[in-house]
Amino acid sequence: MEKNKEELISINANKGMTVLDIVLIFLKNKKRIFIISGIICIISIIMYFFVFDLIYYSSASVKSSSKGSGLLGALDGGLADVSGLDDLGIGGGGKSAKELAAYEEILTSRRCLEELVNKFHLMERDKYMFMEDAIKDVRDNKMILNHEKLAGILYVGVFDKDPILAKDMVEFLLQELDKINIDLNVLNAKNNREFIEKRYFQSRDDLKNWEDSLKQFQMIYGVSPDLQIKAAAQSQFTLEAELKTEEVKLDVLRKILSSDQPEVKTQEAKINSIRNKVAEIRNSTDLNDLLRLGNSPVILMSFLRYQREVEIQGKIVSFLLPLYEQAKIEEKRETPTILVLDKPYVSERKAKPKRLTMVLLLTGLGFFFGLSFYVVKTKWLEWKKANYYLLSNKQK
Repeated sequence: MEKNKEELISINANKGMTVLDIVLIFLKNKKRIFIISGIICIISIIMYFFVFDLIYYSSASVKSSSKGSGLLGALDGGLADVSGLDDLGIGGGGKSAKELAAYEEILTSRRCLEELVNKFHLMERDKYMFMEDAIKDVRDNKMILNHEKLAGILYVGVFDKDPILAKDMVEFLLQELDKINIDLNVLNAKNNREFIEKRYFQSRDDLKNWEDSLKQFQMIYGVSPDLQIKAAAQSQFTLEAELKTEEVKLDVLRKILSSDQPEVKTQEAKINSIRNKVAEIRNSTDLNDLLRLGNSPVILMSFLRYQREVEIQGKIVSFLLPLYEQAKIEEKRETPTILVLDKPYVSERKAKPKRLTMVLLLTGLGFFFGLSFYVVKTKWLEWKKANYYLLSNKQK
């Protein structure tokens, strides 16, 4: 009989728990479990309804203003005729997403958040010892940033126990966003202006040097060497044609008259004169002679090179001048750079905590842990009792 009792206790201690066992344990200890759950419920009600501050939320939305304006617009306009830029990503794709990402970086920067902390005295109010802690709390817990890439909209929100202060903080963040963005744009415009200014004056000096070189070349070889060479070549062709004609006449005269006749002598002298003129045009390098072809390829190529360089530098200066003027304007521009779609508001309802939800959740957790405690306790007592009988049996 005693042995059967020990075996039964050992079996009960080693077998697993069933749903029926848990129900029986609950019915046996339901009063204590309900007391634990009730205590936790009362504590959570006191904490969430009377101790914890209500947190309010205020937000605003900012629209991306990504369009080709300013210096970038001028560059896009200058490159509009160049094909294939869209495939390379130069045609402006993703400007809205980049601008929203820049807005987020500005809002989460130390420069912006430090101004916010100092403006609203958050270190003194929330009792922070270090600025880093205050900035981290604002960045991680107070400020919420969300964006819609397709619509190009950034939502800026702030949590705070004072609804008016939450609204004021959002307004201040938008002001700082605009201010810092203007400062960055002005700095960028200044850097662009300095670079373009340097390149513009360099190109202008290069243009002047090439113009002076072309002027010196024209003073030596004429205003339009290409036209002079063309005229000389045309004259040479005309004289050579005339030479062929006169040679034919000479052959005819020699068949009719004897070689010592005056007509034949005159025709031979005329042909020699034309032949000498053709040779003079072909070989002459006298700068005073307008009809000359000596060194004509070198002269023509040099003239075309000077002319081409003057044209190239002129186009560069023409391209850089409007960019330079636009950069000077952008450097002085301080107009608002953000588009506020929805202004911040004073919230009429709390955002958190969800008091009823938290009370029910904590009460449920209290019930669960209370039941778990008595299940573990019952199992432990059974195991302890089984070990006690086993030790007693061994001693006997």
